[in-house]
Amino acid sequence: MHGNLNHNLPDDPVKTDFPEEILEQIAGIFEGDSPRKCFVSCSLQIPPIDPLSLIEQRIEDSYLYYWERPNRDFSLAAGGMVTSLKATGSDRFKEIGTQSRQLKKQVVSIGCLNHSLAEPLLVGGYSFADHNISTTWKKFGAAHFILPEWTLIKSGKLNLLTLTVPIKDRDQSEVIQQLKELLTTHDRISSDIRSYFKPGTSDDYSAQTVKLKDSSKKNWEKQVQKSKELIRRGRFEKVVIARQVELTSNHPIQVPLAMYHLRKLYPECYNFISRMDGGAYFMGATPERLISLRKDLMKTEGLAGSISRGRSATEDVSLGHTLMESDKERSEHDFVVRDIRNTLKKHSHRIEHPSQPSLKKLSNVQHLYTPISAKIHDSTTIHELAGVLHPTPAVGGFPKTNAVPFINQIEDVDRGWYAGPTGWFNLKGFGELAVAIRSAWVENNRAQLYAGCGIVEDSDPLTEWEETRMKFRPLLDALTKATVKKNDEPTN
Repeated sequence: MHGNLNHNLPDDPVKTDFPEEILEQIAGIFEGDSPRKCFVSCSLQIPPIDPLSLIEQRIEDSYLYYWERPNRDFSLAAGGMVTSLKATGSDRFKEIGTQSRQLKKQVVSIGCLNHSLAEPLLVGGYSFADHNISTTWKKFGAAHFILPEWTLIKSGKLNLLTLTVPIKDRDQSEVIQQLKELLTTHDRISSDIRSYFKPGTSDDYSAQTVKLKDSSKKNWEKQVQKSKELIRRGRFEKVVIARQVELTSNHPIQVPLAMYHLRKLYPECYNFISRMDGGAYFMGATPERLISLRKDLMKTEGLAGSISRGRSATEDVSLGHTLMESDKERSEHDFVVRDIRNTLKKHSHRIEHPSQPSLKKLSNVQHLYTPISAKIHDSTTIHELAGVLHPTPAVGGFPKTNAVPFINQIEDVDRGWYAGPTGWFNLKGFGELAVAIRSAWVENNRAQLYAGCGIVEDSDPLTEWEETRMKFRPLLDALTKATVKKNDEPTN
């Protein structure tokens, strides 16, 4: 499992002690005649460690999840599965909300820290469509959230490890033993990571050539023209169509290494990795937040309208000005903001946002951006909000009830989790979901990358094609750098 690490550790086992207060709390769960819970979750403050390094070293775990916003100094890694929530169909958001409320009754949280993040959280996401049963995406499902065995959260100076184990039909000693084993494993891996680099022992990598298979530009032009014809007929005002690029290599793609490159280049994005049941990965660096929920305060955003970055400061300013003054791009952006505002009205007391968009500048592209906040009704969950907001006009169309049903008729892409909500939530109602654009499905030595464009009546097929190429670039670069062969691997 950790064969690439330098095991210069003492002969004595890693010392792993739980505070006496936690052991007393565990004992309290097993006392009395109250109904037994199904799971116990224990949160501990630990020495700092990079969550992505845990993903790199626990790559054999069947279930893995990683989430980070580097410029907000927040990241998490999670692995193993205690239980999961699954749903499919048009009621999947509501069903996941119902299952999470039931799960809350089954989990008891213990620990010595009074903090909103010091309790179990669930990680995962939703597919773009209500059903998700193709061979490529089957293990991901239409809605799939994992209650992990272990979760590491780094938030500012807080470093928090949460361990969760089943307790139903088990005795106290079994539960304590499993928690200690999980903590010991974490401590050993962390120790290995800290002693990984020694003079002359760092791994030597050699880059490998990759092959790209792009979709047909001719088919793309037909799809754009078909979309524009439906707009002229009044079926909808805007529709988002996507395409994909396939990447293959002679050697496996190292997904954590690709993420290492992505997070350095895109610190303002939501960087994520999701691995389900030991198979394929879904990863990306998306600039678009769907929901951030803290108690009754919700934040979301309108992000639509794009143009490239400049090759100089003057060109960059000029391009930004062109984007701000474009009637086509401003109209597309206004669709998004208007739809979000109308959707949130029935779920909130107050909605606030600037009257004019600003520019969100990423390293390779700049977008029109409008932050939106809302005071949410107490009974509304993050899943209910996700259900009414998804898909936003930025990834579906406007009006979405008219545009989205036509997407399958227009484009030739199996979206899977592309453009669906992905992220985390805890059982106190806190959580964050992003729109999984600028993303890729990766398995072994093959990747499928996705990018889309909003089509309106005056869209130009060639311009939209070039925009998708610009959106593919970050992941193509990162995956190419991660498609490498270690020099110590055997050669066939």
